[in-house]
Amino acid sequence: MTPILDQHGLTVAYLHLNIILNTEQDRVLGLVLGNCVYGATDSPVGKFFKDTFRNMRGEIVAELANTTSPLRPSNEPLILQQAWQKLTGVKNHLCTWIEEKKHWSGDEFASFLHYHEDAAVAV
Repeated sequence: MTPILDQHGLTVAYLHLNIILNTEQDRVLGLVLGNCVYGATDSPVGKFFKDTFRNMRGEIVAELANTTSPLRPSNEPLILQQAWQKLTGVKNHLCTWIEEKKHWSGDEFASFLHYHEDAAVAV
């Protein structure tokens, strides 16, 4: 399990098996599928690459800590069930290209995961 840090170095969530967990590690907040980040909606809210979470504008929202823990959530079966439910709800697999920016977004990680912008869909 790896802490997810905000721009101040504070733990705002955890990444475990590509599952984004809240700080109490008892609820699924989102998923990382490939390099696409899914939160509360069935559409991508951003990208994950170079150990960094970015919004759709390419701004940094959070980074992975350099340390990981071998510990697992105490309720891992429930977490996996929640993650599976979220995964089966993903219908929009179109993850657009973003231009990487060097600056941090003003968005908090939790609000980033709840973000949804109607994107153009290729037909």
